Amino acid sequence: MDNHALLAILVALVGVSVFIQVIIMLGAAAAIVALRKAIISAVETTADLKATIVPMVHNSRQLVERISPQVISITADVAELTQILRKETVTVKDSLNEMVDRVNKQTARLDTMLTSSLNAVDRAGSVIESAVSVPVRQANGIFAAVKAVIETYRAVDPRKANASRNGDLKRPRPGNPSTAIPDRDFEI
Repeated sequence: MDNHALLAILVALVGVSVFIQVIIMLGAAAAIVALRKAIISAVETTADLKATIVPMVHNSRQLVERISPQVISITADVAELTQILRKETVTVKDSLNEMVDRVNKQTARLDTMLTSSLNAVDRAGSVIESAVSVPVRQANGIFAAVKAVIETYRAVDPRKANASRNGDLKRPRPGNPSTAIPDRDFEI
């Protein structure tokens, strides 16, 4: 290679590097322009936000300053009310415990009364049952004896009963009403 070719290669390399530098510089300039536009947009946005947020913050601060004493007063009242409720809760709890104790005592008393009453009724029932059942049994015995006596008198004469068993009585004939009918055919 001779000097001319080497010189031409070097010139071409310098040209390419200058072209790359120009592209980089144009990209940097475009980036600077875009950055400047973004900064201007951000400044405008912050100015708009500042115009809307600052009055809101100012109004909020005024509202908090106006409400603060009322909130403090309400908080103190709620604390006082809480203490009163605690005291009243203890009082109500004690009253309820006392009422429950009284109800339990009255329930036990009522249970004792009912138990003794039911026991007395049971004993009275037993006495009445024994007082009624003995005479009823005696009356049943008397009625059974009377019934037995009546049955005995109503019974067939033993002599006639023996005769009818042996076939001594005549059988009635059809169409002959004068024939006697034995007593054993009828029950009373």
